[in-house]
Amino acid sequence: MDEVILDVARQTVQTWPDLALGTRTARPKAWGALAGHGVAALRARLGRRLTDAERRALWTALWREAARAP
Repeated sequence: MDEVILDVARQTVQTWPDLALGTRTARPKAWGALAGHGVAALRARLGRRLTDAERRALWTALWREAARAP
C-alpha cells in the first residue's frame, strides 16, 4: 500500500505543480486543493473510500513530495 500511496502523491504533485509550489509557500487554499486531488486519485485507484490511516499517509507523502518538487 505504501508504494501506491507514494505513487499517487508523486503523480498528484507532478500534475499540479502550481499547487505544490503554493503548498511550499503557504498560499491560501493550495494545500487543501492538492490534498483533495490526491485523495480523489487514491480513491479512484483503490475503488473505495480511504481509511483515516490511508488518508493521513497520503497527506504525509504529499507534503514530502511537494517539498521536493522543483
